Amino acid sequence: MEAQEITQEQAVNLLVQASELAQSRGAFKLSEAALLNQAIQTLYPNRGVAVATEEEDEIEETPPGEDNE
Repeated sequence: MEAQEITQEQAVNLLVQASELAQSRGAFKLSEAALLNQAIQTLYPNRGVAVATEEEDEIEETPPGEDNE
């Protein structure tokens, strides 16, 4: 199989997708994931959140109808 030429934009997008896949498999610590998410949001401000933050994890862990207190 012959290697194809890709643009810089395609290369950056591929790296972003690879980091999102790695995160979905638990490859990064929370602090590393947060830093990657910040970098991705800098490149793609309108993209959804790539990785969960600690605050979001706490919200998700709270059962519906119960307070965080």
